[in-house]
Amino acid sequence: MQTIITNTGFDKTVLLLKEKYELLSQDGSFFAILRTEYDRDSNVVHDFLEVIHEADIIGYDYVTTIVYPSSKSQTVAFIDNAKYVVWLAKQHSSMKFNKDAIREKHIWKDVEWGRRIKNYNPKGKDPGNVWIPTIDDGHANITEHILLDDQGVIERLISMADCNGDYELFSEPLMCNKSENYESCGYPSGEEDIYVSKKKASVFFKSSEDMSDISPNSVKTIVTSPPYWNLKDYFKEGQIGQESYATYLFRMEKVWSQCYTKLASDGSLWVNINIRVHNGKLIPIPYDFVRMCKKIGYSYKGILIWHKSSGIPTGDKNIVDRHEYILIFSKSKNFRVNFEIFEQINDYKNAEINGKAFWNINRKAGSVGKKYIHPAIYPNDLVSRIVEISSQRGDLIMDPFLGSGTSLIAAIQSERNFIGYEYNEGFKTLMAARFNVEIPGEKVLLI
Repeated sequence: MQTIITNTGFDKTVLLLKEKYELLSQDGSFFAILRTEYDRDSNVVHDFLEVIHEADIIGYDYVTTIVYPSSKSQTVAFIDNAKYVVWLAKQHSSMKFNKDAIREKHIWKDVEWGRRIKNYNPKGKDPGNVWIPTIDDGHANITEHILLDDQGVIERLISMADCNGDYELFSEPLMCNKSENYESCGYPSGEEDIYVSKKKASVFFKSSEDMSDISPNSVKTIVTSPPYWNLKDYFKEGQIGQESYATYLFRMEKVWSQCYTKLASDGSLWVNINIRVHNGKLIPIPYDFVRMCKKIGYSYKGILIWHKSSGIPTGDKNIVDRHEYILIFSKSKNFRVNFEIFEQINDYKNAEINGKAFWNINRKAGSVGKKYIHPAIYPNDLVSRIVEISSQRGDLIMDPFLGSGTSLIAAIQSERNFIGYEYNEGFKTLMAARFNVEIPGEKVLLI
């Protein structure tokens, strides 16, 4: 069999992965369409990360994960409208794949590519792994974002698999969860903010494996983009991420344990991370983070999709990676979010997509960071949303991997207090430059 597509729950998907492995041809693909499964307390029971883990054990090669918004949402700790397509291959290097079959037309080549003609393909845009098609007005302006249904996604998968009708489809879509705890998740209507007029911000230049500087149960929200394993070297001995993967996970577990101790009883942890493939081997960082955080005692509440319109071009055997994940954990089931902030999100020209699990935010353009050793600056808006969704004015926000200072800036701009940790004191110059421009006049204590 050249192509297998499943649109089922976790248990049936794993069963089919095992049953069909030997039947799948060497050039074949297995596409598992999934959505997150929750319990009655809005905690994650199963998700696509577990399917990737199971597939890796069986022997499949991981290609990528495609995401798309569904018209059927789950009301949990947020409104979850995300569906996932885990794309697996029997042998990635031999896999058949027709990229041209799923290209969309260019809006306008000079807008999308500027003068970089070498990046322009007259057949259409290089397809990405966020499937939200667009309609434009012919003058480089998007006028509508399209919501694909499952059948539309399946047709795309069949086309790009180049299977000539040699496929099997197993479809038993999971029923959406309608949590009975929806009202308890949101801030009560009319609740007044607790406001501290004098904002305080401190940065400790040390490893966040030891956060003895912070009082237990004092932090409302922890938001961070931790270092990936074996990806960026920031040129300081002892940094997390430049050791064996086992040691990396051991050190990260120490950080997440420290975070748990410092969180207030109704506090939450938000982690921006993605899956890696290194030398053809799957590096399941999000899965391992979920596993260790649950062991520590966190409740796993789900995933938000950070959709980036820009992406890094890939070769003939893959599509452009245009998203990252924001894993959400809470210290207890008293976790609450401000649904009014979600309702104000208007990233797409489609009301059915807005205000839910998909956030379309691009990285900040410009020269900031280019002359420093930390060019991977993530957007202020991404952190601001998380801070305002999960806390109130005057609350204490923390980032154990502060980097260029984005979380501090977003917290201060949102009238919160802040404590951050950054192991590399070489980022002080970059932080100071950003603070002077983005939060002028604010005093930040650098320790």
